[in-house]
Amino acid sequence: MNKLFSLILGTSFLILTSCGGGWSDDQKNLVKNGCITMGGYDCECYVEKATETFENPIEFNKQSSELKEKFETAIKECEVKVEENDDNLESF
Repeated sequence: MNKLFSLILGTSFLILTSCGGGWSDDQKNLVKNGCITMGGYDCECYVEKATETFENPIEFNKQSSELKEKFETAIKECEVKVEENDDNLESF
């Protein structure tokens, strides 16, 4: 599932990216929307780490092993604790 999501997100970036440029607001919003879909992260922080790690969306899509490792380490700071709801609900 995660690989499928990455493929879809990567394809979207390739369509919307122009050669050599930096990050546009639309491209940042795509990363943020992907983050929201994944869950478990502060998405503002996630986007910030993505734009700091990768010069442009093309690099983000390629995610060379060195940059991918750096990014995965950086986004650990963005993880949010998900609280489980332990309410006892009655069933009917």
